[in-house]
Amino acid sequence: MADHILKFLSRTALRREPSPIRVISNYLLSLPPDKDVLSLAAGAPAPSTFPLQSVSVTLKSGETLNIEGDAMAAALQYNRTVGQVGILNFWGKVIEEMQPHPGPERQTIVTTGAEFGSYLVLNAIIDEGDTILMSDPVYPPMLLKTKALNANVVPVAEDSEVGGLCPKQLQATLENWPPAKKKPKVLVLCPTGSNPSGANIPEDHRKEIYRIVCEHDLLIIEDDPYYFINYGKSLKSFLHYDGEGRVIRLDSLSKILCPGFRLGFCTAPPQLITYMERHYSVSLLNTCNMSQAIAAAYFEKIGIEGFNQHTQQITQYYKGQRDVIISALDKHMSDLATWIVPEAGMFVWLKMKNIEDTSGIAKLAMDNGVAFVPGEAFITENVKSPYLRLAFSLVPEDKLEEAVIRLASSIRQSA
Repeated sequence: MADHILKFLSRTALRREPSPIRVISNYLLSLPPDKDVLSLAAGAPAPSTFPLQSVSVTLKSGETLNIEGDAMAAALQYNRTVGQVGILNFWGKVIEEMQPHPGPERQTIVTTGAEFGSYLVLNAIIDEGDTILMSDPVYPPMLLKTKALNANVVPVAEDSEVGGLCPKQLQATLENWPPAKKKPKVLVLCPTGSNPSGANIPEDHRKEIYRIVCEHDLLIIEDDPYYFINYGKSLKSFLHYDGEGRVIRLDSLSKILCPGFRLGFCTAPPQLITYMERHYSVSLLNTCNMSQAIAAAYFEKIGIEGFNQHTQQITQYYKGQRDVIISALDKHMSDLATWIVPEAGMFVWLKMKNIEDTSGIAKLAMDNGVAFVPGEAFITENVKSPYLRLAFSLVPEDKLEEAVIRLASSIRQSA
């Protein structure tokens, strides 16, 4: 599958050439520190002109992270497009835990959030007129990116019983594909705590989806920002099953560290990373080096065991939030809507019983002091929707019931 990835690349990606300056710069950055090279190549500013000397970050535990010396120098200067060594080494350990068995060669690039990572991936593989399969409902920005590329989006429904993308629906979609129509290149899914439904794709369904993808020669974009916020049984990444190098995994630190750092990762076959790097090197150049340095220092301090403990604490926090909002919904909205208790992530996906278009009550709800996202934003086809999405991550626990009361009142007012 190594060279096989090339056939999936877009014409735009194949036209991208390496930046000659970045090639030299990346090579110089890869040299050991004691290598004596006087570089007249890079147009990098002189560090002696930088006004910053060091950065000290205080953790909530009271401990301190000090960014100084070589780490500070790297944080202030241009750096490798694929990312700084420290943070890549740590994330490599995280990926190893996801795929314990040796598999196809993979590489990871640090991205400016998973959002920009998905943008780079889609631009690398999608041409105008290509077809993308997406779980339905879907995260709106992913849908908007594909529309901007003038791609055809074909929805694949979630399983009505267990949640998550339905393998039977996927199989039926591909088996009944019109012979005269160009087949899809890629399947996009959010397998853990799907946004907006909060559903997990069960383990047996993941295996079956991967089998179908191999049978029909597709790639998988595994957009998985809620992987570490899973309230139930631990689930395997699609990387675990990927013996053919078909999985492109997107991870995010926004939900488990902080969104302001704008840090994410894309793990994929090296050939794809090469073309993503070429795009990155003539656009953002590299992900914010100060964010990378602080995150790397934090991860070095806590180690992989501390990282796992940290994500478990975050999971317990959001599980508490989820339980409170579900209790409030049971108490105040059982006559107005139906929902499935989310298995991961930060959202509850409600279906109204007597409302066909939730966008019609959005303004009234805001006037009453509560906000939600109408379901039509998450539907691949431009149709009205009886669904709405509630995020339980930000509102304090003691205010969640009041939010539900205001929502219920707004729905009753609209009747």
